[in-house]
Amino acid sequence: MTTKLLIADDEKNIRMGLQAMIEREFSGLYECVLVKDGREAWQHVKQFLPELVITDIRMPVMDGIMLMQHIRELEPERRPLVIILSGYDEFQYAREAIRCGAREYLLKPIVREELFGALAVLNEELKERNHLIDDSVVSVEKDRLVGAGVIPDRNGSMTRAIQYIHAHYSEDLNMAVVSNSVSLNYTYFSQAFKAYTGLSFVQYVKRLRIAEAKKLLECQGGKIYEIAANVGFDNAKHFNKVFRELEGMTPQQFRVQNQKGN
Repeated sequence: MTTKLLIADDEKNIRMGLQAMIEREFSGLYECVLVKDGREAWQHVKQFLPELVITDIRMPVMDGIMLMQHIRELEPERRPLVIILSGYDEFQYAREAIRCGAREYLLKPIVREELFGALAVLNEELKERNHLIDDSVVSVEKDRLVGAGVIPDRNGSMTRAIQYIHAHYSEDLNMAVVSNSVSLNYTYFSQAFKAYTGLSFVQYVKRLRIAEAKKLLECQGGKIYEIAANVGFDNAKHFNKVFRELEGMTPQQFRVQNQKGN
């Protein structure tokens, strides 16, 4: 089975050079698509769901950072793994991309051994992800329990998962990491978690982060973006959007109404 790989760079020679190097080294492994900017890349990600993305940081229309921010809004199981390409003078920019969830970053000019090494690492990660999703060990039991609307907390797995989430909600948390932490099949975990909590994994984490943010807003005088970062949001805009969605007001409005000592 081929892996869908999206290559985004505004320089045609780099796009085609990367494709040529990859196809020579990994013959038949990747189905490559080339795009020239972040907006095209984002449209392709939404429509065709590539498993891997290699993107430059500096591109017209939409840069690599904004592309990464859009990708982070996808459900964890739909997010491609991302390799960032950066110039030598863009290290801080690259670090921001890593913070947004990029798995690897490579400096230009690209060294083929580094590219191949990064792809090898991500190939293993994809294999593990697919193994978790396709694992049929618990499929019969899962279907029976889900169909009956009853999924017990087997061996305390859901309790441990929730404990893990509460300990790590301020980090870049996703369902693959949590299901792995309790040694459960990815698909089974998704179904079991929703049946156990009444919420999807993403909904649960959002509500937890907003609940913790409300505590900070009541007693801290920090900037909104600092509180957003402290509870696991990568930017204030996304934090504001989720907060308004759940609370019907902005974080600042909540602070004014509820800050202790007022």
